Amino acid sequence: MNWKSTFVFSFLAQSLGIVGFAFCTPFLPFFVGELGVTDAGAQAFWAGVALSSAGFTFALFAPVWGILADRYGRKIMVCRAMFGGALALLLMSFARTIPQLVLFRIFQGAFSGTLAASIALVASVVPQRRSGLTLGMMQAAVFIGNAVGPFFGGLAADAFGYRVSFRIGALMTALGGLLVYFGTREDFTPRTPEESAETPGFGKILLLPGFLISVTVLFSVRLSNSIANPSFPLIVKAIVRSLRSLNSVTGSVIAASAVAAAISAAVLGHVGDRLGRRHILIGCCVGACIASIGHFFAYSLPTLFAVRILFGFAVAGMLPAANATIHAVVDPRSIGRAYGLATSLSMLGSAVGPTVGGYLAMAAGLRIPFLVTGTAQMALALLVFFFLHERKPSAAPSR
Repeated sequence: MNWKSTFVFSFLAQSLGIVGFAFCTPFLPFFVGELGVTDAGAQAFWAGVALSSAGFTFALFAPVWGILADRYGRKIMVCRAMFGGALALLLMSFARTIPQLVLFRIFQGAFSGTLAASIALVASVVPQRRSGLTLGMMQAAVFIGNAVGPFFGGLAADAFGYRVSFRIGALMTALGGLLVYFGTREDFTPRTPEESAETPGFGKILLLPGFLISVTVLFSVRLSNSIANPSFPLIVKAIVRSLRSLNSVTGSVIAASAVAAAISAAVLGHVGDRLGRRHILIGCCVGACIASIGHFFAYSLPTLFAVRILFGFAVAGMLPAANATIHAVVDPRSIGRAYGLATSLSMLGSAVGPTVGGYLAMAAGLRIPFLVTGTAQMALALLVFFFLHERKPSAAPSR
């Protein structure tokens, strides 16, 4: 089997799927306003509830999908996630009330999860020595999608409205599913009952050296990315003050950060393979802390662009290091289960982040969530410094 073609098609499909999700999700606080919520603080709060609802169900279902991936194959799980996400976006375009929007987001969390499924598929076929680079590129695909999606999604929202953006996003995600279905190959052989009985369970996976700290890193990244999501568009609105170009400017800021994140995930993933992942994680945590605090003092558009780009670069650099550490310690027979568990635990960050951030924005001010994020990143740097130990990765030449 040529693992490179499966990786390339998975990369393209993941990029396209994230473009679909990012076409509309960054503008959810504004869509909440269109559904009848007028106060800025209340918009942040209800957008946080809607964003968190998907995180909770995603965390609940991720281990289930991981077990099914190890039992029936990873490719079918990627297709399920892509087509399930497309259906969820289409349903959200028809939402008329906040409860309906939350319900459709719950559905999205239960049946999507494209990144976790794609990482499990790629990790199951790539050589160990290429894990940092390839898994870093899969993370880069997310950030490329998050760069392209908000920019063009903002233009579409300004021109056609939010509901059209949801439908375009659904189409993009469905196209990603078709790429996976027709373009990837997986030599999957179902395990016998005896092999299933020998496969490490969740308890043993949790105790693997480096697994729990890697999950903590992934949790922190998701928390940091999501805690300010309800208030960030509203901060841009306060700076821009022009409703005509609001969505376009918001999308541009998010896109610039995502471009930096894509570069970071690809470059630092490769550097981590060569020099070690611990130093990468510590440096990125410190950078994310500085950038988060910088958001609190950003009252002009250029300053906001600068700190957002730094934040995107720093946070994204942690992802390939954490995922490659998991890949290095997990039994290949349990890759789906391991990444399902890691995704479930880390998605709690995406689950609680928006609600906590929305509440903080409503109760204490729109910028307070960034101070919380900065504190969390510095705490994470200390955790990695004291508790993550690794051998220097092999620098064997690639074929």
